[in-house]
Amino acid sequence: MSATALREEAARWFTRMHRSAGAQPNAADTDAWRAWLAADPRHAAEYAAFEALWQDFDSTPRVQALAQAVHAQRRTRRAAITRGVLGLAGLGVAGLLGYRGWGMYLDAPQYAQARDSGIGERVTLTLPDGSTLALGPGSRVAVRYTRRERAVVLEHGEAVFDVAKDAARPFAVAAGGARISVLGTRFAVNRLPGLVRVSVDHGTVQLAGPPGLDGAAPLLLQAGHVGELSEAAGALPHRVQRDARDSFAAVDRGLIVFDQAGLGEIAATLSRWRRQPVQAADVPAGAGPRITAAVQPRDVEAFIDALPRIAAVRVQERDGATWLAAR
Repeated sequence: MSATALREEAARWFTRMHRSAGAQPNAADTDAWRAWLAADPRHAAEYAAFEALWQDFDSTPRVQALAQAVHAQRRTRRAAITRGVLGLAGLGVAGLLGYRGWGMYLDAPQYAQARDSGIGERVTLTLPDGSTLALGPGSRVAVRYTRRERAVVLEHGEAVFDVAKDAARPFAVAAGGARISVLGTRFAVNRLPGLVRVSVDHGTVQLAGPPGLDGAAPLLLQAGHVGELSEAAGALPHRVQRDARDSFAAVDRGLIVFDQAGLGEIAATLSRWRRQPVQAADVPAGAGPRITAAVQPRDVEAFIDALPRIAAVRVQERDGATWLAAR
């Protein structure tokens, strides 16, 4: 079956299953529809595209505008529109939006931006939907909005997200192997050596591992919760006992907060605030000193100098970097 014929068939099924607002299709129609969906993966994909588009145009003014556009472009075809129903005859909207299908229409970028922050710099972005994204120092994000999704990739560093609610378009953040999705909330994401940490100020956040990971049920985090996902193979997201407020301090107030932090976390975090990077010597997982401290950016050098006196840490300058090692 050609792509055009497949879309026409999907359009007929969509119209059949949504023939009247508030009414449920009869059992025979439902059984036949399910059999059609199961007969070919392309059927489900095309039908899902119509469903997503219908949600995007689910308002009388927009549906009427769509009908007028279809009628103007293809006078020989008619778009049958009833209350709450988009009847797609023949190519209908598919003819208007192009032969490549609804998926390309829904996934076409409406807004895209990549932004990074310098050492010691904090940057706040206001996104098209009213959401805000605040980057911590030494961080980088790529943002892409489509009609289907609001997507962000946190390439490195940390960011605080204050997300505007939009039930039709979830807000998704990818950070390494972690996948974070929300509808509307405020949360922080921090990429640290070997793990991703997600902290929630308010709302609900879903934290999941890489797609296809067996047994990887998403972890739901609510106000005050902190979740982590290790980069170790097969690791599952889990809650940790930490004060979620600490994760917002660097971006919101320029205060560096460590809570039982290992040398890897300390080195990665301090490197975002000073030109000369800080490196940590390898230590076994869970080993090495744990440090709790609150550091003002102006005191970073003094904090590094004091580390050997407050913990079993050795500090060395070599190869253009400051190295931290357990003693």
